[in-house]
Amino acid sequence: MSWDLFIQDWGNVNSLDEIPDDFTPKPIGKRSEIINKMREVEPTIDFSDSSWGKLENDQFSIEFNMGDKEKLYGFTMHIRGNEMVIPCIANILSKLSLKAADGSNPNFFDVENSKNDIQKWITYRNKILNK
Repeated sequence: MSWDLFIQDWGNVNSLDEIPDDFTPKPIGKRSEIINKMREVEPTIDFSDSSWGKLENDQFSIEFNMGDKEKLYGFTMHIRGNEMVIPCIANILSKLSLKAADGSNPNFFDVENSKNDIQKWITYRNKILNK
């Protein structure tokens, strides 16, 4: 079970509520370029499979579902662990100049609000897993 963030070029909007009905995402770049930028921030990301990257440590893990096409319109982060992941996500998104949404509310990822979002997910996860 993971907390999932959807990363793409959401356009010049401040929340998901502002996205027009006819919105079409723009390409965010070549997969190889995105991976290289992510490795500049987090050099230990394992992209031995360029369609599915992994970053793991004692506090959290992130899987990066990049898909199988070189031209990317977005990708998904599958996050497990605790709130220590928040700065890592923020650094990656900043390097890529992209926004992320988890779909649980209209706000895009930001460090302060997303601390609450991941705490809600952790509570839900623990309830489901009877922890």
